[in-house]
Amino acid sequence: MTQYIEIQTRKVISSYGGVGSIIETPKGAMKIRNFDKWRFFQEGLHKDSEYHIKDNRLLKRLQFEKGFPRLKEIVKVPPNIGKYYNSTQPEDYKKVISATYFPKWFYCNKCKKFKNIKDWWKQWKNNFKGSAEYKRYSFFKSPKCGHCYNQAMKKGKRRKYYELEQVRFILTSPFGDIEDIPWDRWPGAEKRIKNENTDQGTVKFDCDNDCCENSDLRYKKSQKFSDLAGISIECNNCKKRNTLSGLWGLKHYGKKPVIRTANSVYYPILISSIFLPAEREIDPDDEKKIETWREKKKDIEFICDALLDKYSKKKIERFINSKKSDKFEPEIEYRLKEFKFITHPERNIYPTDNKETDDLHFERQQIQQDNKFRVSNLTILKRVKITTVQLSYTRQEPMDIDAFLSGVAETSETNAIKPKYTSKWANQTKYLPAIESFGEGIFISFDNKAIEKWIEHTLNNDDAFKRIRSIADNIKKNDFIHRDRFYNDKILAKFILIHTLSHILIKEFEFIVGYPATSLNERLYVNEKEMSGLMIYTVAGGEGSYGGLITQGNEEAFFKIFKSALFRALDCASDPICYNSIQGVGGLNMAACYSCSLLPETSCEEFNGFLDRALLIDKNFGFFKQIIY
Repeated sequence: MTQYIEIQTRKVISSYGGVGSIIETPKGAMKIRNFDKWRFFQEGLHKDSEYHIKDNRLLKRLQFEKGFPRLKEIVKVPPNIGKYYNSTQPEDYKKVISATYFPKWFYCNKCKKFKNIKDWWKQWKNNFKGSAEYKRYSFFKSPKCGHCYNQAMKKGKRRKYYELEQVRFILTSPFGDIEDIPWDRWPGAEKRIKNENTDQGTVKFDCDNDCCENSDLRYKKSQKFSDLAGISIECNNCKKRNTLSGLWGLKHYGKKPVIRTANSVYYPILISSIFLPAEREIDPDDEKKIETWREKKKDIEFICDALLDKYSKKKIERFINSKKSDKFEPEIEYRLKEFKFITHPERNIYPTDNKETDDLHFERQQIQQDNKFRVSNLTILKRVKITTVQLSYTRQEPMDIDAFLSGVAETSETNAIKPKYTSKWANQTKYLPAIESFGEGIFISFDNKAIEKWIEHTLNNDDAFKRIRSIADNIKKNDFIHRDRFYNDKILAKFILIHTLSHILIKEFEFIVGYPATSLNERLYVNEKEMSGLMIYTVAGGEGSYGGLITQGNEEAFFKIFKSALFRALDCASDPICYNSIQGVGGLNMAACYSCSLLPETSCEEFNGFLDRALLIDKNFGFFKQIIY
């Protein structure tokens, strides 16, 4: 049952999509298969240089000993383009992503029959065997009820096609696995329920067999009850029946039930990078050759000749003279290089003469006015390339990128969540899937001394200190956050300040300029001493791209939006509850709700965590209180 469904590339690698994710399409919910199972991969197109993303800085970061030591290339996912609009065929069968229907259990709202898709497909094929219409209707897209089709044909009814509906409930595991609930055993399940709509209770299956030898299930919905008690699974053969009440109490081999669209079903572990011009790093295979030749006392001339002058002599010398690191580069150090490159473009950070290329072009704005905002740098990024790579994914809880790359989360005895890799080779893979986006943005950094002075004052204010400590205490309770990330209250306060400012600016672009928040993204640059900045950007094709966003980056327009954002943050429809409540996933927010500070998940780097607009606008300790009051 091979069919084609067109999916936009941006949905394949994103904060809610990737290998292992469930993608909702007009033709049904699909689960994206492992990268090595894609037709694109199996046909060998992943080895074609056309699909290799050139970001050597990012490639080198991932090639360390405990990361992806055998990694050769970062591979751009295929376009997955249809032959024509709403096509049932791709433009090129080799350039497609592989996915499968999931959940696999479907029911018909008319006849109530409830089966696995393989049984629905078998019946559908049998309907058209020997028929002139076989070729046309064997596509089975979207899945349709063959039983109702037969009945309609016999009775001569005009309507013959009834699309099937997928069940909403699935099982997820903390080890990254996902599977269907064994519905063929549900009618005979033994339930002990304390509360029908919570997980207070248990559901047990008596054995590993179906409810009877010839199970014939029906999925029935009650018009009387709107909760799980109003849905029942019944076997038309043995007449065993059970409602879905108590479903949340099911524990099946360590897996728990969730709704398939729940946020906890999928958390991709992504790493993103802004392209900075740099020479190509030496490939891992070539590094081993060089090390072998050096052990045999071969000189630089010999090595250059042996590698067919693939690298310059200086580059090989730098590699030989440098000690190969087996440590991962933390995200904060990686971004510091980007920060320095943008704020001090005159400094030659990397050994290359190209400071601006077709993939990077920026222009610093001169700030003329009395700077009450304490902005030290305002830069328009006229063109920027962002590469986003999927390394793995988790279910039930997210995982911090540093915790994953360092191996701390995977080896921790207290952390029950384990990552799942994008291919069968795990971290020994030679290829990782990625997307390459081109866009534009606005970069802002602030006076570090002014922020340090503010932090000192803030931590001495009882009200502000309690807010910061509440979030700090909740960080310790969440295993998905790297323990060393916020090592003191100063860095946490600074991060919350910059992150919250990023959110209210994005929302202000939405209110004032008209750009949907879903089309804007943030990138944060925060450490204790050097970085106090953020970048708001949009990629090509999104509203605000092609010059729309950067026109707001000139001094007059930007500070007008900045000031308006601060005043808007004063007024939240949910105040005073929002202003004084601990909120968000894991209790990592204060004074942040969808009425004031939260963004769509695709726009935020931190799962909408580490936010508190009080640190910006409070009349006693807010960083921007002099502008507002």
